Amino acid sequence: MPLNRWDPHNALARLEQDLGNAASHAHGASVTTARDGDDLVITVEGVNPSDVDVQVSGGRLTIKGQSGSSTSESQDFQGGHFSSSSSSSSSFSKSFSLPDGVDQSDVSTERSGSGVKVRIHNAA
Repeated sequence: MPLNRWDPHNALARLEQDLGNAASHAHGASVTTARDGDDLVITVEGVNPSDVDVQVSGGRLTIKGQSGSSTSESQDFQGGHFSSSSSSSSSFSKSFSLPDGVDQSDVSTERSGSGVKVRIHNAA
């Protein structure tokens, strides 16, 4: 079996492609990626940061979370009181392969607008 040299740029490109594909499957949440120097930044919007769990184990990054929204409306009309409410929620779990050598200490999270940013330090 021939040995292949590991190329971190190809590994990172695969990770970015997987994350891009995840965006189309994460109902109610959008996932985007960007580079910041040698770091890869994954932004998950449309979720409450306290509802997001990020873990690194066995060379995999897993992002789990829930997204949802609710609305309610009430009004008085011709002597009657009418009200309505609706809500929707969905959960997601996405796992991605990480380059060799990346562990939990290389990953940090922070609040970002209506979501969370996951930063993989020195991913390149």
